[in-house]
Order: sequence, then structure tokens, then C-alpha cells
Amino acid sequence: MDTYRVNRYHIAAPGQFTNRHIQGGFRYQKLNLSSPGELTLQNVGVIPSTHTTPVNKLPGSFKSSDSSITDIWAVGARTVQLTEIPKSSVPEFWDITSEGAVIDSLAPQANGGIVAATSTAYRLDFKVKPLVGGFGFSVLSDTLNSAIYMSVDVGTRTIAAYVGSTTEDPELTRATVSSNVTLALGNWHTVHVEVAMTDIAVSINGGLVLKFTQYSKFYGSYGLGASFGHRAVFKDLIAADTAGTVTYQHPLNDKSCLDDFMLGTNPLAVSVDGSRRDRIAYAGDLDVAGSAALASTHGLEFIQGTLELLASFQAAPGFFTPTAKIQQAPLSTALDVNITGLIGYSWNLLTAVSQTYMHTGDRALASQWAPRIVRMLDWSHSQTLPSSGLFNLSDITFGGDWNYYDPAQSGIVTKFNVLYAYALQETTGLLADAGIDVSVYQERLAALRAAIDKHLWSDELGAYVYSEGIREGFGQDSNAIAILAGVNLDPSHSSDTILSTLSRELATPRGPLAFSSGVLQRGFQRYISPYASAYHLRAALTAQNATAAREQLGSLWAPMADPNNTNYTGCFWETLDESGRPAFGVRTSLCHGWSAGPTAELSRFVLGAQPTKPGWAEWAVTPQTLGLGSARGDVPTPRGALRVSWKFCGTLLVMSVEAPAGTSGLVSLPSPLLVPASQSKFTVNGSVVNSTTLRIEGGSKVTIVQSRK
Repeated sequence: MDTYRVNRYHIAAPGQFTNRHIQGGFRYQKLNLSSPGELTLQNVGVIPSTHTTPVNKLPGSFKSSDSSITDIWAVGARTVQLTEIPKSSVPEFWDITSEGAVIDSLAPQANGGIVAATSTAYRLDFKVKPLVGGFGFSVLSDTLNSAIYMSVDVGTRTIAAYVGSTTEDPELTRATVSSNVTLALGNWHTVHVEVAMTDIAVSINGGLVLKFTQYSKFYGSYGLGASFGHRAVFKDLIAADTAGTVTYQHPLNDKSCLDDFMLGTNPLAVSVDGSRRDRIAYAGDLDVAGSAALASTHGLEFIQGTLELLASFQAAPGFFTPTAKIQQAPLSTALDVNITGLIGYSWNLLTAVSQTYMHTGDRALASQWAPRIVRMLDWSHSQTLPSSGLFNLSDITFGGDWNYYDPAQSGIVTKFNVLYAYALQETTGLLADAGIDVSVYQERLAALRAAIDKHLWSDELGAYVYSEGIREGFGQDSNAIAILAGVNLDPSHSSDTILSTLSRELATPRGPLAFSSGVLQRGFQRYISPYASAYHLRAALTAQNATAAREQLGSLWAPMADPNNTNYTGCFWETLDESGRPAFGVRTSLCHGWSAGPTAELSRFVLGAQPTKPGWAEWAVTPQTLGLGSARGDVPTPRGALRVSWKFCGTLLVMSVEAPAGTSGLVSLPSPLLVPASQSKFTVNGSVVNSTTLRIEGGSKVTIVQSRK
């Protein structure tokens, strides 16, 4: 990615100018002439780095009688398409020359080595020749390059430190470089950095220029960069621990250093969280984005590449690292660590694998993943409390979630328990097909469902509590996943009861809040999450609650899909504030794969097409009308498209299904019918039938016509 998204060209003669970095997810291109003169421009435009197949020509399709619902499906498909990164499409980040690494207006990218990433105290030495403006570098950087960033401006002779990776981030401190220290453009300078637990000291050409104490970062990697408008050449980078042992060394004059900092091209086709930010593979996002892709772009290579990458980040105990930078190949050795973050994403990853297997029927995928799934499920069981049977998270550093801006949680958290139950439920088929005895996992699922329903339900709330520590409120996604995982065993805890509570307590004109008031009073943000709402929508449709489903589609997704919306991008956004605007201002990802849930669910429930055996060998078509007059579309399968069309001609149904040859399935009439089946007769390809559920064979079109008796 081009960090600052601004490029300057000094044009003295005719020529062609092409920026080699990615401008991900932009809405327009603006050209400024910054000095007097005249230019004639030709062929100003964009070289796409993602696929550009028009949405109406994708393998999947969906149209309905309601244009806003049709638009929602299409915008979700486009969102997914822009977050699918083709193999080898990411350009090299640095310009490597025989003199060193030339870096121009780019944020530092952290060294990806495990030693660098986990270091709390170290020394850096490098040589730098500032060419324009100055240079920068970072220390104590996390995997998202949030670090202590230091920028040296040669013209003003200042050095400033920021929390982040650019000069646009919050400033910590700054100092003027003493006149005793040589500092000039075009000259080589020697930089020495001492990083301790809380102290950082920077020397240039032997003179101390900045020393300060900071408390926001305590460990992390290092990187080299240049602030906006700055350009510099770096060479001879050396990192050492406090005892002087060298932990990394490179002259930076050949491309082998790019892999060390994950600055090369992407070796796999991958699905990332956002087209602009963060462009990283996230295990949790794939659970929603992957299902939307299967219904629209059918981008199997992107899902499979992401699974291959994330699979290699399984830690020794069984859980996974939740993110992976796409410029790296899968790890060749086991990840020998005992810590992670975003623990919920590990279960999300298992459900994503399971839905991919159900779609493809790929037995090799099942065999490769079965032992990984078993390790994660067995670790999860090891963390359950004998007294309650509930999963207990003892380490709060694991306890963040998609809402990274809210307080992390530990102990007995409903979200983590229902995700664990959902993973147990969804992985059973894959494990059985891989030869695993699933009886123990079925027993654990039954016990976990009962424990959740007994201990975490609140009659006062009419929902499952947020956690044992926050019983006065609840989460949107945790209750939706509770429905999906079948934990609501007590008849009084019905899906409709839960959905009614969510609607009553969370609904706003711009979509449902992610948390109820009892949780918001604990410091959580009043934000609207399309990611949490994706599970809410799936739960509503699973429960055949058309009212709840249409409420979400109309209040949350339809405005984002409306070209008249001020912030319309043709894609769905990361998070919204209560007024319906992008929640984080200019930092908001306005094309985020985790928001594309309706694309999958409209195909799955309104067209009604779902596999019932792996690889779509057998399938079911059971449409829900949601009050629509018609719906039609193609659902991609590995065997070809499954085409479904239904419409009401007046009050009577006409429906057709065409499935790939070599498959068979059960077709049920859309629900509800406008004229009850008891008052109707039905013909299939002209022949009268006596049932409203039909088994048909693929390979030819079947048409069902309703008429009155």
C-alpha cells in the first residue's frame, strides 16, 4: 500500500508516470498542478490489481422484486471482490538498489522475525542518506505496524516521536537536533537507537538527539521508513540484544531483506479484511467473507490460499494466531508459542474451514485440517470448568475481539462459549469424513449447550448475558451465534424470544447496536457492526423470522448500498456510528469483507440453496420469501451453477430449479405461499404432484406451477 496515498512527480519533459504502489479501495483520483505551467494529460487512469469482472457477470447472481435487496447482494459481492488479492499482485514495497533501500513517503514495516517481534530491549544501528526532507524509523512495533515512530526532518533539524507509524499519529515528544550534530541532505549518517523497557534514546553521528520515557509500548519489532515528502536511502542495518549479540543484520542492498520485513509480493491468492486497510488475512473475517465469496465470486483460490496461510499459524496448544500478513509464505515449522489474541477468531476459523469443505467436498482439505481442528477443540475442552462445564478464559491478553476498541474480557464470556459450541457443531461432518470418531465431540457439544443455557441465560434480559462478570447486558453477536449453535434448549429461550429482545433493545434507525445498554455502561462503544449483524441476519433467517431479517437489511445494509448516501462507495463499510456514518472517520475501512454477510444469506435462504452433502453432491432448495414478489439467481458449486427462480404471478407461484448433472436434491416450495398449499394444486413440468417437497435429479430444468383447486 502507498502509505500517504499522494504521489508527487517533477515533470520536465513528456513521458509516462506510473506509481508502483497500491492505492487500495479509492473512490476518485485528484490531480493538482502545484507550480505554474501547462500540461496536456492523456490516458490518466488506474491499473487494477484485483479482478474487475462486473458483478452481473460473476459466477453467482441474485435479483429480486425489491431493488434495494438486489443492490445489497451486489454491493456485498463487489466488497468481496475488492478484498480478494490475486497471487503475486502486491508490488515490492522498497526500491532496492546497489547503494541500499530507497524509501519514499512510506511508513515503516516491522521485521517479521519472532525474535524481533517479541523483543523488549534491543539496539539498532543503521546508515541513512536523506535525499529529500528527512527519514524515519520505528521501534516496539506490533504486527499492524503500530509502534513508536520517529521522524527526523533535516530542514527544521527536529526529531519527533509518535505513537503509530506516521507523523499523522499522536505525538509523544520532539526535540531540536543540536548544531553540534552533522545533519544534511545527501550525506551518509550513522544512527544508533537504544530501546529499553520504557526508555528510548537516539543518537545521530555519535551525538544524542533524543531521549525519552514512554509507557504505551513495551515490546515489539523495528522498521525503517520516511514521512510524507521525505525520501532516504538506508543500508547496513544491525539489531542486537542488550548483551551485544546480533539478532539481525543485512546490508539492505539486495532483495533478500524484503522477505524479512514482509515487503515482497504475495506468494498466495488471499482474502483480506479490507481493500484499503488493513489488507491482512484475518481468521475471523474469513468466516463471513468466505461464505459471501462462495455465493458470488466463487473465489476458491482466495479462500484456500488464506486457509493455507492461517493453518501454519497454529500455536503449540492448539489455538491460532488471528492474523497473517499476506506478503509471507506459510510457515515451514510449527509455531512454538503459547499466546495469541482474539481467541474467538480461532473458532471462527474452524467454522470457515468447515463451510469450505461442505462446499468443495475436498477430502484432502478435510484430512489436512482434521488434526488441527482436533487440537483446537481439545485445548478448548481443557479450559472448561468442572463446576459449570463452561469455557473459562484465564488470560485476558487472549480476550480481545473484533471490537478491538472495547475492553478485553476474561473469565466466562458468553461469546467465547457459543463460538466454541458453534465450532463443535459445524466441524462434526468434516471430522467424521476424515476418519475421526466424533462421539466425544458430540458429547462435549451436548454438555456445553446445556451449560450455556443453564448458567448464562437471563430471564430478566430475555437473552444470554454478556459474561459472568457483566450480567446486566448482552451482546448482539453472542446471542445470534447462540441460536446458530442450538444452545437455546429451554423452550422459553426460543429463537424468536431472543430475536425479539435484540430488536427491542438494540434496534436504531441506522441498524442494531452491537451491545445492550448494560454493556455500553461498562465503557463499550455505541457502534453498529455489520460483522456482528451478519451473524444476527444468519440467525434470523435460520429461525425463519422474516421480520427480524428485513429489519436489519432495511436499516443497516440498504443505506450503505444506496448511491445517494454521502459516504457511498459501492462497498460495505467496517463499522458505523449511531448516526449511520463511518465510525472512525477517515480511518474507517469503506470496503470491508466482514460486512458482506447478506450476499451469502440471500443466496442461502431467499434463493434457498444449500448443500446437504459435501461438494453439493446433494442439496436442498428451501426459499424464504421475506415478503418479496420474486427472486432468481445462480448459486456457484464445484459442479456448476444451481439456478433457482421463483415468482408470484398475482398470488400463484411459478418456480424453476436447474441443478448440475450428477447431483440430486430436495426442493421445497417458498415459504410462505400467498395461497396456502391446501387450497392449491401443483404441476412439475406439466404433471400433477401431490407433495410440496420434491426430490429432483440435476441435469435438466424443473418447473413447478401453482394453481387453485
